[in-house]
Amino acid sequence: RNNINNNQRRPSTFSRMSTLPLSGILPKEETNSLQFIKDNPEYDGREVKIGILDTGVDPGAIGLRDNDKVVDIIECTGSGDVDVSETINVTLVNSEYWEVNSTLTGKTYKLNPAWNETSKISNENETETDTVEEQEEEKGFVRVGVKKAFELYPRALISRVKETRRKQFEKKQNHFASMVRKELSLWDSKYNKSPTQDQLKEKEDLEARLDILESKSSNDPTKNNPWDDPGPLLECIVYYDGTNYRTVIVPLSSSLSHDDNTDDVVDDQSVVDLTHLEKGMTDFDKELQYEKLTNIDYLNYGVHFYNQGKILSIVCDAGAHGSHVAGIASAYHENPEEVQDVVNGVAPGAKIVSLKIGDTRLGSMETGTGLVRALIEAIRLKLDVINLSYGEASALCNTGRFMKLAEEAVQKYGIIFVSSAGNNGPCLSTVGAPGGTGSSILSVGAYVSPKMMEAGYSMITSEEEEEEGKEDGTNSLGTTYTWSSVGPAVDGDQGVDIMAPGGAITSVPNWTLQRKKLMNGTSMSSPHAAGCVALLVSACKANGIPVNFNRMKKALQNTALQVNHANAGNGVSLSNLQQGAGMLQVDKAWEYLLANKDDPTQDINYVISIDNRAGDPRGIYLRQKDETSIIQEFSINVDPQLSYNNNDLSDEDIGSIQKSKVEFEQNISFKVDQDWVKVPKMLVLMNNGRSFKVFVDPTKLPKGVHTTRIFGYDSSNMEKGPLFSVPVTVLKPLDTAKSISIGKLSFKPAEVKRNFLDVPKGASYMDVTVKDARSTSDDNTTTTDAISRLVVLHTLQLFPHTPYRDNEKQRYIRLKPGETTVTSIAVKEGVTCELALARGWSDNVMTKQTDMEVHVDFRGITPDKYQLNMFAGGGGTSVIVKSDLSNQYSITPSGKLNKWLTPLRPTSTSGVITPISPSLEEERDVWPVGAKKIYQTILTYEFEQSPDTSAGITSFVPRIPSLQGVLYESAYESQLCMVYDGNKRILGYSDAFPSEVKIPAGKGKVIIRLQIRHSEPEMLKKLSDQVLWIQRNLSGKEISLSAYASKEDMMLKKPTFSRRGLLKGNSCMVFFAEPEEDKLPKGRKPGDILMGQVHYESNGPNLQGQGKKPGGYPIRYVVGPNPSTKKDSSSAKDAVAEDERSEMEKLEESILKLKVDKLQKLSDEDKKGEKFMDLYNSVLKDHPSHIPLLLVGLKYHDQERWRKNRLEDVVSACDALISCIDQVELVQHYGVTGFYDKEDAEACKMRKEMDEKKSALIEALARKSRALVDIENNDDSNNNPEKKETDDMNTQEKASEEEKSDDTDDKNSTNFKSSLSELKKWVDIEKNLKYSILVIEREKKESRYGNVLKLVQKLLENNEGEDTKGGICHLTKADLLKLRAEALKELGYTHLYAYDEVWKLICNPKDYALF
Repeated sequence: RNNINNNQRRPSTFSRMSTLPLSGILPKEETNSLQFIKDNPEYDGREVKIGILDTGVDPGAIGLRDNDKVVDIIECTGSGDVDVSETINVTLVNSEYWEVNSTLTGKTYKLNPAWNETSKISNENETETDTVEEQEEEKGFVRVGVKKAFELYPRALISRVKETRRKQFEKKQNHFASMVRKELSLWDSKYNKSPTQDQLKEKEDLEARLDILESKSSNDPTKNNPWDDPGPLLECIVYYDGTNYRTVIVPLSSSLSHDDNTDDVVDDQSVVDLTHLEKGMTDFDKELQYEKLTNIDYLNYGVHFYNQGKILSIVCDAGAHGSHVAGIASAYHENPEEVQDVVNGVAPGAKIVSLKIGDTRLGSMETGTGLVRALIEAIRLKLDVINLSYGEASALCNTGRFMKLAEEAVQKYGIIFVSSAGNNGPCLSTVGAPGGTGSSILSVGAYVSPKMMEAGYSMITSEEEEEEGKEDGTNSLGTTYTWSSVGPAVDGDQGVDIMAPGGAITSVPNWTLQRKKLMNGTSMSSPHAAGCVALLVSACKANGIPVNFNRMKKALQNTALQVNHANAGNGVSLSNLQQGAGMLQVDKAWEYLLANKDDPTQDINYVISIDNRAGDPRGIYLRQKDETSIIQEFSINVDPQLSYNNNDLSDEDIGSIQKSKVEFEQNISFKVDQDWVKVPKMLVLMNNGRSFKVFVDPTKLPKGVHTTRIFGYDSSNMEKGPLFSVPVTVLKPLDTAKSISIGKLSFKPAEVKRNFLDVPKGASYMDVTVKDARSTSDDNTTTTDAISRLVVLHTLQLFPHTPYRDNEKQRYIRLKPGETTVTSIAVKEGVTCELALARGWSDNVMTKQTDMEVHVDFRGITPDKYQLNMFAGGGGTSVIVKSDLSNQYSITPSGKLNKWLTPLRPTSTSGVITPISPSLEEERDVWPVGAKKIYQTILTYEFEQSPDTSAGITSFVPRIPSLQGVLYESAYESQLCMVYDGNKRILGYSDAFPSEVKIPAGKGKVIIRLQIRHSEPEMLKKLSDQVLWIQRNLSGKEISLSAYASKEDMMLKKPTFSRRGLLKGNSCMVFFAEPEEDKLPKGRKPGDILMGQVHYESNGPNLQGQGKKPGGYPIRYVVGPNPSTKKDSSSAKDAVAEDERSEMEKLEESILKLKVDKLQKLSDEDKKGEKFMDLYNSVLKDHPSHIPLLLVGLKYHDQERWRKNRLEDVVSACDALISCIDQVELVQHYGVTGFYDKEDAEACKMRKEMDEKKSALIEALARKSRALVDIENNDDSNNNPEKKETDDMNTQEKASEEEKSDDTDDKNSTNFKSSLSELKKWVDIEKNLKYSILVIEREKKESRYGNVLKLVQKLLENNEGEDTKGGICHLTKADLLKLRAEALKELGYTHLYAYDEVWKLICNPKDYALF
């Protein structure tokens, strides 16, 4: 029965599919692009290539993997670059395989013998006289390099992979920990009552092992703990097959095994068999090859080669964004047609070229390097359309190196550049660069239709609203997204050119482990528009119609559909500042292109500028109260620039272009739809341009925003629409007042209400009160409508040469009936502030209207200095604060310093200017216009981090104020900081918008390498001595500043400033004292700057806001010289005995000391040792018992460069020195307490001599012990390995023998254990880390590797081995990592060993990473 019912219900379910709004999944109806393809199936984008400048595109993603959709993927940022300049000899073994022994990882690889052209790998020693091929045939070389997989992974993927690996790793940890716990339990049962020292050491060893096995990940990569996940390591093998460079990328195991379903990862084995691979991967565009890195990450990648195969570029995406963008523009699915209509991209026939400009190292942030390289590739590959769904707030419009290069790419090479307007609305002038600020880029706003709401967002629509849409056939609820950026640009240009659907469910990369995803933003509207442009270009190509950016932009704007109050149907007007020309209409644009195909004026780029205003703005934009209160005259210049699509022009072509310029003449008619703008009737326009005057009279306009455009038409053909337009925007602010009641505002979904506030004199902040005005019942319970409302509060002030982000406040608020919120917002007096309130576009459409009550209160006091400056020794600083606005009830000055900045100059060896590409043929860094090489300069900065000077700080921000904070508008192409430790290990990155870089705690050198790029070397020379500032946060160690009411109070340290009131119009003075010297951070240097904020007021009575200006006012303190160190006069010196020796004896001692000093210096300089030994033996002959001389000889033999071959000499030298020291005499001298009379000159002299003898004895015993253990280790390695088992004694027997050994007191013992016992009589080697090597060797001999790990880890964490410096063996970081790996291997902890092997490679690279 149930089955019957289910079957009966099933047909009705399927029949309802036809009523679902499926077209909203990947919308195309809004722009008529789907119908255009149905009417013109041959114009589906074929013969068109779209460049996706984004995070990268996954060529294996759903919708992008079929039909050779993605024809190239290019890494433009350099984040995937691998240095493969290291060459390795290869050998053909029995014609079965090529053998490669990696010098980087120690792995041996077997390569397919079919790669018989492997011998054609070039090396660094090839001569100039022979060809590359001739040289390569004689040699068998491959190139190798390594790359951390985590350096390639998007951040979201790192988190997922780490979690997967963590589970596998902890499984192994728990297994070994369980075994150790059993051993500990067994120990307790056997030895708990009266354990010997060795038995206690055994327990300590087990506990140390358990500590390692139970350690949790620190998530701090600077610590390089073996239990922290370094991620897979990729070894890259590159060879040349006679035609192409090819590579095999091998993911090396780091704890994972085949049992963990990672059969694509090479397990921990020394020989890796790759003979099953037919060939390596070559440049993606040649064979369209892509692979996944591992089964866990599922990250697809391709490759490219640069610099004659010395740089391997691994190309994979930095985020899902790029694949989604590509899917909107051009996804193709091999499905039935009705399904294709839903899931295909806008131009399914177009090809995709991925130009990755999102740098993985920076979390997918775009870089100048990536952007410029992308333009170079777009020109080289002759792309038709490029899409950039990225952008930033900019300080200037339509200027900067990238903007100029983009204009060249568009106007000289015919590329149509489409970009997102930005996601920073709803305030005006929030369009971002480059889309919203560039004249040669099509800027696209984001629109959401009812079907998109229903299908993409599963929103509920009321039946009434659905019926409204059916009746008039329009998008009854369509709107721009609330956050879609709004024009005009800050220079008055339009800002938003057109709009398109800004959301879709489409392709995402395979590593996300899903087919598709919903994303929204102007990032999505831009590729929709790019896809529409591709359809039109495809149609133009099929019909032989030349097309360029200027022609296309006119077609799109002159045929766009205005979505306004009349046809929106919901009372929400979309102004031209939101939608630009309107919704793009593909079919209408095609009709326009066809109708005007023979009109050459369509190709003209009409450049507009207001030439009687500073900065040559492109539009008229009046914001301030004074300028909207007068009639103004503007001189508008129109410069017609003829477009041509090829930079390589013949002389005949140039002549033709010049002729067209001479003959150009056009009669322009003007139209404007507002009577407050007066324009002339016409303008006779010639080449080089002309100006005309217009008058703007805003004096009678009501409060609010007013817009119009001055359209210029070809008077001979007005029907084809305007050739250009000049935007005019006027903002009329409300009347100036201290308190403004905006009143009750009614909002429908997505509606924006704008008010413009004239910030009164004396205001430093405002409190904006928003109350949900829905009524409540008498008993204070809510009405039946209790659904919370989403309101967006956005304020913005604009200032010259300042990006809007620096002076905006945006807040998303959810309010319930009757609920009130107060937001305190910093403002600056005398500058118009927009207050935009919007109801969120996605706010439940079932609640049609909502009311909000809005009130604004301006508050604050005015300091006579915006920023305070203090200098060391300057007696603090003072400021006059005045209350111009109202009575101020609570003047309570306070301040703190919370940032510490130190300036650095580049090192003397840095700053060389070099071309990045070795030749013009290497096109990656050569600008095509004029074949200009791009140059770089690399500046190096260094500073020391130590426990005494770091103040506990483990991070910093590299600041370069002259370069940072700008990107698209920057005069330079790019800058990138790479931060390293002293071992060249990368610690972090920073770019135009610097972020915090973590550095290791404790002592060590930090190196910063700054790359700056430009095509003009002279521009780089200007920065050869560029100062870089290190900014460190004094988190938890902020320095409070004391405020006083008078200078006298400050100097006398009287009670600080007490709370007081300040009547309107009155002022008072505040004095801030210098910070106390002992409060300043340790390690400060003269010239350092401490920065912070001061506040002058606090929350008064009945104020719900912050009660003071958010962010306060800046203050800076310049650090002076460090205080002089005063000697403690109370500490008495040892008495000095009178020297009763003869002058000859003194002279002989001085000569002997001079000889010893000379020998000490010679021991370091004499590489072969011949000069040293001759002089040493000569001096020794006359002074055989001189301890300093013997010590020099001992250290000479014990030098690391040759000690392994001189161990017996070391022992002999130690014995010789030990025999010269009477140890009984030393024991008697030091006695029990070691006391001596410091006032007795003879006693002091004796103590000094005994200290020298004791120090020499300890040195000799320690070095002898180390030499003996090395001799024993050598003997062990040369003997049968089974011998150790037969010689082993049980623990108690060993303890008994050690006690006997201690009793023998054999000074000249030749056994490590007994020698170490002698040493322990004089020094505690457990506490003195300078003798750590001996403790480590002792524990190794006893197989107590847990204790070895414990000590090694301690040394690593404490300054990476610096504590052993000055001892008998300085254990460097590399030495310690090697010891740790050995211990882990001996313990059988293969998972930890595998991680540790990766950390060793990561922590000690051979060279700095590539930029």
